[in-house]
Amino acid sequence: MRISAQYLEGGTESAEVPPAEARSRLHDAFARVPLAMVLLGWDLDPRVVEACADECARHRCDLYLWQPVLTGHGQISVDARWRVIGLSGDPVPVLNGKPEFTFMCPNQPEAREVILRNTSEALAGGHYQGVFLDRIRFPSPAADFGRDFACFCDACRAAASEAGLDLMVAQEELVRLLREQQGRQAAVSSMLLPSAPSGTGAARPTLSQLLEFRQRSISGLVREIAEMLHARGLRVGLDCFSPTLARMVGQDLSALARSADWIKVMTYARAFAPASLSYEVIGLTNSLLAVDGESEERALDFLSRVTGWPLPRRCETIRSYGLPAAVLSVELQRGRISKPSQLLAGIELVEGPETERLGPEQMREDAEAVRAAAPDGVVFSWDLWRIRMERLELAGSLYGDAASL
Repeated sequence: MRISAQYLEGGTESAEVPPAEARSRLHDAFARVPLAMVLLGWDLDPRVVEACADECARHRCDLYLWQPVLTGHGQISVDARWRVIGLSGDPVPVLNGKPEFTFMCPNQPEAREVILRNTSEALAGGHYQGVFLDRIRFPSPAADFGRDFACFCDACRAAASEAGLDLMVAQEELVRLLREQQGRQAAVSSMLLPSAPSGTGAARPTLSQLLEFRQRSISGLVREIAEMLHARGLRVGLDCFSPTLARMVGQDLSALARSADWIKVMTYARAFAPASLSYEVIGLTNSLLAVDGESEERALDFLSRVTGWPLPRRCETIRSYGLPAAVLSVELQRGRISKPSQLLAGIELVEGPETERLGPEQMREDAEAVRAAAPDGVVFSWDLWRIRMERLELAGSLYGDAASL
């Protein structure tokens, strides 16, 4: 199984890493795992990029630029006019105050122009064989639909109108749905799966049109970027939500697969951080609990039926232990349905509070579940800089050598 890794996530901490240390860390990783691709973070010192490119070349490993698309970062300051507008009519709040979680609308013409130009300029050094596009989505609305479900800006209204959708009508219908339990369940069902299982709330036509419009908005922007990159002889990888959650953030994996050489899905069952399965499930649970009379146990039972996941009956259990490893097999099998050229499983290995529950036995159990679904490869996430070499070596044996299982 091909193993790859994300390295030096963009931001202040990575910007301060000396080139020699960046290279040394990568050298140590290659000594333990035969990496096929290194996905190198954004806005790094050119000397760091050059050092990593040289180390990758020595090991015949492809180097990709890991590039955020629909959020700000060091080279892009998000103009207030580009911000995604939530269901309430206000800009969606910035998660933890980070530029990398300040989302902008894919239908804003000026934002699209800046995104394309910045992506092109980031490749100027000629060190990369491909680009790994991250944040190709709307912000997750799981924790608070009324605040975070987007986008309802003027550019979206105009684009929706051209597609035959009255965005104001859709906005008003969703607001009404969220006022009562059955409607909120119908909204959650529609956002997670195109057709809701029996007994989990009927899908609403206008809401379905809205969700499809959001997916087309994301897919159209990604297609435009991918065409530019392919024309330059570069390969394209995509960072996507896990299949059951992808529709919720505007990702149509089948449509995105047509623009990409491979897709990595964030099958993070242990981490508790944005985009991880546990984090999003608890957010959805809290959204369901916003309706008077709902209980945590009933909300989780409902989500278990919608997702087909064997969920625990208490959020505290999910916070403490994550989700059952069997969920990983389910998600990767669902990812196959989108027919990507290559499907890669995201495996969280970072050290820190997000993965306190991850020990050797849990890693082995997760690896068995992942390998049972036979993805084309795995991506060790979300930053090799924060992965202990002992953990990296164990993961390499679990995913790279079937005999070790």
